[in-house]
Amino acid sequence: MDHLAPAWISMGEALLIGLIVGIERESDKREERHAGVRDFISIAIAGGLCGVMHQAWITAAGLAAITAMLIVFRVQTPGRTGITTEIVAVVTFLLCVLTGTPDLVWGSSLAIALTVVLALFLDARGALRKFAQETLTELEYWDTLRFLAVVFVILPVLPNGEFGPYGFLNPRTLWIFVILVSSINYLGYFLQKYMGEDQGLRLTAVLGGIGSTTAATSAFAKEAGESPERWRQLASATVLSNTVLNPRVGVLLWLAGGPLLAAALPVLAAMTVAGLAFAWWLMKTSGGAPGQGSQIKVGNPFRILPALKFGVLFVIVRLLARWSVATFGEGGILASSLVGGLVDVDAISFSLAGITRGGQASEHAAVLGIVSALAANAVVKTGFAFSSGGKRFGWVALAGFAVMFSAAAALLLALG
Repeated sequence: MDHLAPAWISMGEALLIGLIVGIERESDKREERHAGVRDFISIAIAGGLCGVMHQAWITAAGLAAITAMLIVFRVQTPGRTGITTEIVAVVTFLLCVLTGTPDLVWGSSLAIALTVVLALFLDARGALRKFAQETLTELEYWDTLRFLAVVFVILPVLPNGEFGPYGFLNPRTLWIFVILVSSINYLGYFLQKYMGEDQGLRLTAVLGGIGSTTAATSAFAKEAGESPERWRQLASATVLSNTVLNPRVGVLLWLAGGPLLAAALPVLAAMTVAGLAFAWWLMKTSGGAPGQGSQIKVGNPFRILPALKFGVLFVIVRLLARWSVATFGEGGILASSLVGGLVDVDAISFSLAGITRGGQASEHAAVLGIVSALAANAVVKTGFAFSSGGKRFGWVALAGFAVMFSAAAALLLALG
């Protein structure tokens, strides 16, 4: 009887899938007449049984029968305007077949995960329609489409090898890095566009940290100069935004691979905790509501020319880092990190991950390089804070950076 246990589990998972999708569709029946909970549970049972029996002809017959019934139902309800429910019914059947197929050990987890994603997208119909019709411009759409087209055309043909002095140029690694950083920037850009101008100041700060901390700092500083009565709230948002940069660097190191993430994680965590604590204290002492968010001007990261410029910057930083290590040893990491950090932290972080992964520098030296790059970048943004936001705003922003880097220095000294 033990062989029956997996089948029972698979059928339970199929019922769960049918219930999740059915409840979501049931809540949408007020606008149009279509299948509901009972229908989707029945479809889920049929799909689960086809998966458990593991007979291709039975699965094909079941899919054909459900499709035929959906066509008949569609013909009998001519007033309906969409076919979302019919498509979702077919997808639900296939997901339940996937979770019931015994040969696929990953089938159940993949099917349930896709079901949750499907339900979320179905439930977000109004928001997605607003984003597609009102928020996303035609130029942004075509810029993004062209970028993705170039990504998938160029990446497969790029060689995977190290070329040039010190092996600084790896075309495939370079292009993958451009894709990764552009994707992270696009996440922040997308969320800002999606949420519009009604987001609060704290959320604006977090999204600015994901998209571009330099742009966020400049925007908050400019508004502090124009609205001096809000300078303290805007300064706290600036600190919060730049705090988000630390976990962002951690994500980049994780994507780059190698041992540097584990070595840098304690320092990045300490800086994040210190920055959050200082931002929270500023918010508590600023008085009043968090206030309306600022408009952070960040261009669409999925554009060809900015991506190519960023790729060139990465190549220069990578060459500088490798030359410094080859010429001055690990001591050259600090100099190259300071110079690279003045322009971009992402490029120097990815370069240091590669150097550490190749054994050309110790993890400790690379961690110091990351902290140096962050410090150099903080100097640039502090200049923006003073020049656009005024002395009070600039000093508070500087204090926020000081708190974060003090935490990093204390931890590095404690670790020896």
